[in-house]
Amino acid sequence: MTGPSDAARAATACTASLCVLNPSAADALYVHPGSVQVTGSILVNSTNSQAALVSGSTSVIANGGTIGGPAAPAGFATSSGGAYSPAPTNQPAGTDPYASLAQCPAASACPSTPTPPYPSVNHVTGNQTINPGVYSSISSVTGTLTLNPGTYVITGTTGMTISGGKVNGTGVTIYLACPSYPTACAAGTSGAAFTDQSGGKTTLSAPTTGAFAGFSVIADRNNTAGVAVTGNGTSITGGGTIYTASGKLTAASGGKASFTRAVVDSVETNDSNSSQITVIPTTGTLSISVPATAGLGTAAPGGTLSAALGTVTVSDQRGLATSTWTATVSATNFTTGGATPAETITTSNASYWSGPATNTNGIVTATPGQSSASAAQALSSPRTAFTASGNGNNSTSWSPTVVITIPAPAVHGAYTGTVTHSVA
Repeated sequence: MTGPSDAARAATACTASLCVLNPSAADALYVHPGSVQVTGSILVNSTNSQAALVSGSTSVIANGGTIGGPAAPAGFATSSGGAYSPAPTNQPAGTDPYASLAQCPAASACPSTPTPPYPSVNHVTGNQTINPGVYSSISSVTGTLTLNPGTYVITGTTGMTISGGKVNGTGVTIYLACPSYPTACAAGTSGAAFTDQSGGKTTLSAPTTGAFAGFSVIADRNNTAGVAVTGNGTSITGGGTIYTASGKLTAASGGKASFTRAVVDSVETNDSNSSQITVIPTTGTLSISVPATAGLGTAAPGGTLSAALGTVTVSDQRGLATSTWTATVSATNFTTGGATPAETITTSNASYWSGPATNTNGIVTATPGQSSASAAQALSSPRTAFTASGNGNNSTSWSPTVVITIPAPAVHGAYTGTVTHSVA
């Protein structure tokens, strides 16, 4: 008895972190050079005899997942030192997981459609803030362009172009349409593109509610224009999913793009080993753990005591391609009895030093606020205990020390106070 043929298999939606949808293209996943780093799995639908190619001393990495597709393993080629990790395996193609997502102007998250011609924004310098709506094009050359929360529909072929400027937006979705809008793009039409170049930096977070919750960039399903980031120091931090069913996601000449999921027609990195596409799902939170209590010892009035508080750990489980945090420490006065002046040791008499990191996990660069006792700072105001920048999930621990100088008039007693650590 034989099983059903491949053609008889029921198609299922792609569940990978990176879904490359093109069914037949050569080099649908093309790294020459650069890198593609994903937390989760990579699925390449193409049945071409060379569906994927990694060329140069570079890699395609799926941390904690698989790499594959119907052309794997033979159709996943390498040259000049290129590599996949883990090794590609044969897997069935997956269908578009967002095939039923309502698009603009029908989706409830879409802005109302004004009468054309649609306005353009050409931000040249300084700071400017704009609102959701339908635009022919949006560009930013220098300064900072802030996008208020909502959906921004771009219709013209000039698209959204960031050339050296900064674009920031919280709760924002960029929707790439065609000049025919509100009519959908015709099949194979190159409509609005999203281009970040010349040191431009785009930092977005996706909406958390509504029809486009979790989406940073959506393209009309027939729009072939794509999303590209080009040049050293140029970056797109999507903060959500990119969905361009007919468009390519490209990082070139040192540009870096990061999203929490990518469902695209094809993927390419080129022109530099530092060109990078990162897909890391957001799965957790940023948190801090501290000791419940700590005894600092005893000393006579006019004396000094010094004691370690115990281990403080910041755990960053947000899964961001580029993550930063700052841990801050503050304190209350230390008091005994009725907290009279003679029964109070003020925060100006309490000093803190973090010391170096005692342990780190993941990809993280952690910097102490006070690396040694000589750098101790009085807790009369909040102090920076540690800062860090990293990639993906990571953690940092340290064992801080508090030094108390006891005033000569202080009465004898058991003094208590609170030292608070927070992270953001």
